[in-house]
Amino acid sequence: FGMEVQIGFNYTEEQKTKLREANELRLKQELAAIEANQVQTKPDIKDADGENENKALSEKQSLENNIAVQDKKQETPKDAPKQDAKKVEEKSQEIKNNAKAEYGKKKSPSQDPDVFYGRNCEGDIIEIKDLYDGIGPVCIHGQVIALEDRELKSGKFIISGNITDFTDTISFKVFVSPDDREPLLAELKTGNFYILKGVPMYDTYAREVSVASITGIKPANDFRVKRMDTSIDKRVELHLHTVMSEMDSVVDIKKVIKRAKDWGHKAIAITDHGCVQAFPIANHCVSPDEDFKIIYGVEGYFVDDLKDLVVNDKGQKIDSEYVVFDIETTGLSPRFNKIIEIGAVRIKDGKIQDKFSQFVNPEVPIPYSITKLTSINDNMVMESPTIEEVLPQFLEFVGDAILVAHNASFDTGFIKEFAKRQGLTFDCTIVDTMTLAHILIPELGKYTLDRLCKQFNVSLENHHRACDDAYATAEIFVKMLKMIHEKGINTINELNVMGSASTESIKKAKTYHGIILVKNDIGRVNLYRLISESHINYFNRRPRIPKSLINKYREGLIIGSACEAGELYQAMLYNNSEDEITRLANFYDYYEIQPNGNNMFMLEKESIPVESVEDLEEINKRIVDLGRQFNKPVVATCDVHFLDPEDEIYRRIIMAGKGFDDADNQPPLFLRTTEEMLEEFAYLGSD
Repeated sequence: FGMEVQIGFNYTEEQKTKLREANELRLKQELAAIEANQVQTKPDIKDADGENENKALSEKQSLENNIAVQDKKQETPKDAPKQDAKKVEEKSQEIKNNAKAEYGKKKSPSQDPDVFYGRNCEGDIIEIKDLYDGIGPVCIHGQVIALEDRELKSGKFIISGNITDFTDTISFKVFVSPDDREPLLAELKTGNFYILKGVPMYDTYAREVSVASITGIKPANDFRVKRMDTSIDKRVELHLHTVMSEMDSVVDIKKVIKRAKDWGHKAIAITDHGCVQAFPIANHCVSPDEDFKIIYGVEGYFVDDLKDLVVNDKGQKIDSEYVVFDIETTGLSPRFNKIIEIGAVRIKDGKIQDKFSQFVNPEVPIPYSITKLTSINDNMVMESPTIEEVLPQFLEFVGDAILVAHNASFDTGFIKEFAKRQGLTFDCTIVDTMTLAHILIPELGKYTLDRLCKQFNVSLENHHRACDDAYATAEIFVKMLKMIHEKGINTINELNVMGSASTESIKKAKTYHGIILVKNDIGRVNLYRLISESHINYFNRRPRIPKSLINKYREGLIIGSACEAGELYQAMLYNNSEDEITRLANFYDYYEIQPNGNNMFMLEKESIPVESVEDLEEINKRIVDLGRQFNKPVVATCDVHFLDPEDEIYRRIIMAGKGFDDADNQPPLFLRTTEEMLEEFAYLGSD
């Protein structure tokens, strides 16, 4: 113990036995005291500071040896006075107290006045995401986001918490005595920033790496870069989701409104998915005398019920001549991809009369994914004629007949595009068996071609081959014609009327995203009507809003085209006909474009016809041109789902819980400043 002890003994033979017995008793008492201390502090030794255990054991051994030496020296003198025995007892008690004091002292005073726990926090800061078991002592900094203290059976306390540096989060534990608990908790607060030095190690109880053996904690500054909008002319966000967009957004309503005010924005829109539950909270965040406006709105699930069941009706009878056809292509975009097979079947008087089947040389390699799907490879089309030769032959085969296809917009989109390139006329009446099935058998639920084949007991052996799909679709359509006759429908126009009146068809139809913003109190009431009807009359997995219903309650509302899931963006993406794009463009009051990062996920999917960032930019440029053409505003929005870039981790957790495979690849759906948005769209030019 760093002490020189010199003790003399002078006693008689008669005192020898009593002194020896007294020494043995003291030895037993001191050993028992040390062992009791070890039992009480065992959790702290194991989890907080392992060196204390070895220290206690060495102190115990030293004490044993010291007393043993004393006991040995007692055997030589014969006449020690009683007062010397008392000194021995006092000295032994002093050794015992020193041992206890040394054992209970875990940390020496720090040379750094800012350190309120431990010795020091010296060392380079390491990001939490880079920590692992076995890395050794490290320094981390971050914000404490959770704290808990709990009393142990030994009477000591364990203070545990979580700290994040926004690259990751890790837990930590500190074991303290009752006397140290209050001072530590007075300094350690949730929400504050600290530098912490300790050893990351695997916690077998929590089954994760946590920081233990903490040797220093001191306050730190908030190292986050605070984003501010310094532009003179501020932007306004018109597409924002709050926590009311359940299992999708993590934006706190009050925080995002405060952020917009702090940035000097004059307004912000609330557009949750299909609901208006955020409105009351948002309303209470703005006082009547504030120069700030909440724009109330919703991102709805639009159903295009304005489109006729039969396109380009020319007053034909139901008992007309039909050509049922199908195509196979190298991809989904008429603009970028090629036709590799056309198959068609003529129906006359309710019977299959003639066939058309032809491979087409695309003059480009067929992607492996297409070969895998269709079984068509390069060798099969290499000697075939090109589309310039095949398409005129196909249109001649069609003649004046009504064209029929399953998901007809896809097939006819390619025919229209290549006919336009060749200067050919394509002005056919078009019937879609998928849409027709929604009307005739609304209870079916699923309307893929193979599902309809099963429903109508039609054989389909080689699915995704144009000739086989066309023949199967023709057999299905013949049976549909009988159902149409049974309903007393005799003309194509009557068929359109039947389709437009079907609530069930709206429930089964494809939905697109669209934005509805409120201009005034009339618009607010009309928005509530749309929300109510969508949940009561048209709900099927999601609240659907028919576009005809929007037109009915359009007064006081502003309609926007929304994100990549909107029908206008989809029409541009898949290069729909100019007539179709014009029809869609006329419906909306403004068009929307978003940063490239929002849509980068499309580059990872083979089924989506974009291959580069330039393709994404080209679509946005075309939407801007569309705004100029129709004299309508084009708005750049963020589609906000979290407030700051680092908050994506929280949405990542939600998406992973919903089973999304790409949950870790979160798009940057955070609220941007004016400068950040201008930088995102610099490719559009200074105008």
